Amino acid sequence: MIRKKIILTISCSHIRALAFSCIVLFCCMQTVSAQPVTLDPTFGENGTVIIPTTGISQFEFLDFDKQDNIIAVGRDGSCLLIAKTNTDGVMDQNFGIDGLVTLCDYAYTPVFGLKITHENKIFIMGSFRNNGYKIIFIQLNEDGSLDETFGDYGKIIASSISPHGYYPNLENDDFLLVEAGYAISKYNYRGEIDESFGENGKANLTDNETFKIVPVRIKILNDQSIIVAGYDELDPDERELAFCKISSTGDLVTDFANNGIWKMNIFNDMWHSFELFIDIAEESNGNLVLLGGFNQGNNTYVCSFYSDGTINNRFGKNGFYYIPPSFLGSETQKFLQHGSKYTIGLYNRIVSVKNDGTLDIDFNNTGLFICEYYFRDMKYQRADKLILVGDSYPNYQALRMTRLNVPSGVSVKENDAFDSFVIFPNPAKDYLYFNTERKFEIIDILGKTVLISEKAVQSVNISHLKAGIYFIKFEGKQARKFVKE
Repeated sequence: MIRKKIILTISCSHIRALAFSCIVLFCCMQTVSAQPVTLDPTFGENGTVIIPTTGISQFEFLDFDKQDNIIAVGRDGSCLLIAKTNTDGVMDQNFGIDGLVTLCDYAYTPVFGLKITHENKIFIMGSFRNNGYKIIFIQLNEDGSLDETFGDYGKIIASSISPHGYYPNLENDDFLLVEAGYAISKYNYRGEIDESFGENGKANLTDNETFKIVPVRIKILNDQSIIVAGYDELDPDERELAFCKISSTGDLVTDFANNGIWKMNIFNDMWHSFELFIDIAEESNGNLVLLGGFNQGNNTYVCSFYSDGTINNRFGKNGFYYIPPSFLGSETQKFLQHGSKYTIGLYNRIVSVKNDGTLDIDFNNTGLFICEYYFRDMKYQRADKLILVGDSYPNYQALRMTRLNVPSGVSVKENDAFDSFVIFPNPAKDYLYFNTERKFEIIDILGKTVLISEKAVQSVNISHLKAGIYFIKFEGKQARKFVKE
């Protein structure tokens, strides 16, 4: 009896210890899963690169080249300015002068887009004021010199493109898509129109009777069809949210949404305050997630649609998630897909939203991170590193670049609501990331294995693969399609 009592006592003690250990482990797990977003002290100087300027200045866009160097483009006063740092924010002394290239021949050139080409050249699209505004293409070499093999000593003034081409899509290496009134046009990178697209190079977004879509964002989907999102202006006094789907040849895809068009009025319109879609993401299953807002930033919302253009009522409330008003900044800027969640830039604030349409409170413990300055563009450098570029509000006398640590597990989790098997970004240029470490096999469209890893990893370098469609297969999981840019 005594022996049994001792054994029972020891067992209870072990149970209590185990229970306590589980509680401690759970608390630790909670602490780990709610780590704050912080400045990365290994980047620049304590997380930030500050570039003094002579005039009112701001960065507009950033991208990464094939060596993971950071390219940012913006303005210094009236001059076009391009900066290059290495992956950790150290200015590239072999680029221009001390890492900077200033082009004052292109004064007052608003920048509409930045692209690192497959040849690792720096391609910039803007609007050049020269006897009236004209679209200009500028291409630089890796060292910051103008690419003299491109156009007229590194520049092309594309007089055939509307000067209102504010919202280009530069995702494809062979062509770009540009807003052209109630239409989009397709051009090559020499400014030559593709007359086989739509009607003489233009896909119309209006029939003047039932819809009249103003494009704000253009997105090329994995199947090469095109989503154009913005607002419908058929009735200028009752503007509505709207987007449509166009085939790769420029025709309306009529089996999508309602004869190719989805539109809806969600707010009572007021003067200079109307709803519009601002950005688009495509999930790995073909579903679409769109970011929208009032043009004055009074509301920002995320909504989800199935691949056939019908709204996903499982997302948020009736397909919409509205960001809390207390989280909103001056205006909505950027929208990034981050695993199975979405990172939203609100001028000086960053919000994370889950793929079920709820706030991601694991992100910085609250779902919100407030930046100390206004940023204009942001991109994930790696799964846990986010780069921001912008200005030095309120005096705008410096350009700024910042890297944030976004702890693993904060924005990507294994057990998200709809999809525990996540790859991102898609399309991908240099690196493909997974939400957890996995063994994998990459297969080309002909069924040939082009890359395999017997070691569980969370990312893979695909920069050497040819552009095209591939499939990635994880152990015990269904293969997923992705596009290599």
